[in-house]
Amino acid sequence: MEKDPFSEFRVSVELDGEKRISGNNLFDLLEKITRYGSISRAASEMGISYRYSWGLIQAAEKALGLALVNKQIGGYEGGGTSLTREGKELLGQYKEFKGEVDTQLNRFVKKAKQAKNAAHPTKDGSGQGDGSSGQIFQRHLLLASTMEPVETGLLDVLEGAFYQSSGVLVRHIALGSGRALQIAKSGRVDMALTHAPELEEEFMEEGWGESRFPVMANDFVLVGPVSDPAEIAKIDPSGGTKEAFRKVALSRSPFISRGDHSGTHLRELKIWESAGISPEGEWYLKSSGVVGNLGILRLALEKKAYTLVDRATFLLSRSFEKMIRIFTGTEEGNALTGELENIFSLTLVNPERIPTVNSEDALLFAGWIQGKEAQQVIAGFGQESFGRPLFSIVNPFS
Repeated sequence: MEKDPFSEFRVSVELDGEKRISGNNLFDLLEKITRYGSISRAASEMGISYRYSWGLIQAAEKALGLALVNKQIGGYEGGGTSLTREGKELLGQYKEFKGEVDTQLNRFVKKAKQAKNAAHPTKDGSGQGDGSSGQIFQRHLLLASTMEPVETGLLDVLEGAFYQSSGVLVRHIALGSGRALQIAKSGRVDMALTHAPELEEEFMEEGWGESRFPVMANDFVLVGPVSDPAEIAKIDPSGGTKEAFRKVALSRSPFISRGDHSGTHLRELKIWESAGISPEGEWYLKSSGVVGNLGILRLALEKKAYTLVDRATFLLSRSFEKMIRIFTGTEEGNALTGELENIFSLTLVNPERIPTVNSEDALLFAGWIQGKEAQQVIAGFGQESFGRPLFSIVNPFS
């Protein structure tokens, strides 16, 4: 049987800049808890220990700031366990996007096989080849990526398509933009995908980067509870987000901040600065231990608070059913387009500063992701689930 080329793909999430958990194991565990009503039974079915399973759940709950499971003494298999409402929603969102990712990956697999068979026909014309090209699949790249392309599933699709096109396997670490650029300086990765322009420019000026270019974009959105205690939905958008932030501060309405030097956090701080406010007090909640904008949104829902996130994460979370989107930067004619624009750029690590980086394949990936195939993926990703793409391309292909 032919090996599934994506069978070894793994997604990891880095917590607090150091500890990583397996996304594959976490969601498989939640699925089996739903099926068997027991952590011990779920762990047994997965071939992992109960201790590891429970530690995985606790790490995820701590990072998200939410309870994912309800555990009761005396249930089936020594203790009944079920998913909380948040746990069910998280699993459901993962399965929905995994379906879209799998669909697009399968399309690329089919397309790549057809191209390979056409290029390397066998003696009998079947196009199966002798497998002599297998050595190329040993090449790989390491990418430090901001959370949004990982959480939406877009990065998995791009990595799979590039693998089929080049034979180079891209593995990624998901974390905030600030941390991504930090580990790029340490030589742990070959490139970084981030959305923190000021940090990226500093990275290049200090000589750590070989090249940097925009890949895609969306916009930041300011969201809040339906009750809108600061009444910022009534503000004229021409006043800018700084006016909305002032209203939040003056009313001392709860505001959740990433507080982790990520691209989202840096944009939030920039808006506070433009508003002439240094946010502090009980109403201003820093949650640097919560992973990504998905975690921040869930915490904002729980606390009935305002927060700033990117549009893709907001749509992915289905929070639009429970929160109001107050300011956004992409509607036609909106004066906030530039203020809330969110550009994701790829930066290649300079081999003159870090000689161990795989500069050759990084340049290959950089050329590919700017090409028509990759940009078509970006331009259409999310269309099937949301009726509109989650990202836009920065430089339209011809």
